[in-house]
Amino acid sequence: MRCTLWFLVCALWSVVAWSQQQRFEIRSAYVERTEGVYQLNATLVFELPDGAREAIREGSPLTLDLDIVLHRSRRLWLDESVASLEQHYEVSFHALSERYLVRNLNSGEQSSFPTLDAALDSLRVISNLPILDQSLVVPDSRHEISLRAHLDVRTMPDALRFIVFWANDWRQSTEWYTWSPQI
Repeated sequence: MRCTLWFLVCALWSVVAWSQQQRFEIRSAYVERTEGVYQLNATLVFELPDGAREAIREGSPLTLDLDIVLHRSRRLWLDESVASLEQHYEVSFHALSERYLVRNLNSGEQSSFPTLDAALDSLRVISNLPILDQSLVVPDSRHEISLRAHLDVRTMPDALRFIVFWANDWRQSTEWYTWSPQI
């Protein structure tokens, strides 16, 4: 009985430790209107598992995806979907220059960093990402924005994707972060 209880306590502690280690969440998000365009600003909290870090060093790019959805609340009918956007960022290692590259796959914009941690830090803070034209917003209506982030392992070579399919720490995803901005 004592051994069984001890085993359960150890198992519970390891699950709690693992889940704290694998924290992946949206800490904050808001939009600002600049010259008729609403821009998203968000802060993500995440750590890549050791396997993902090693895969990047070995030349396999990883993609961080952002899903953004804007709804207009209606009183007597279902909410209206105003807009949705998928934003994709790729992190890769350039062996010749020994630099880490972060590329916005939607715009093609690319930045170079000396370390993987510096590259990941640039992804943790999303600044001034244009998401919506002001003309799509109905004045004096209540709107909701939902944001979710996840790692995409589909960009990996087939042999590596087969191996990581069985590893849960490669399929990190945040919960939906939803708020009602004053727009």
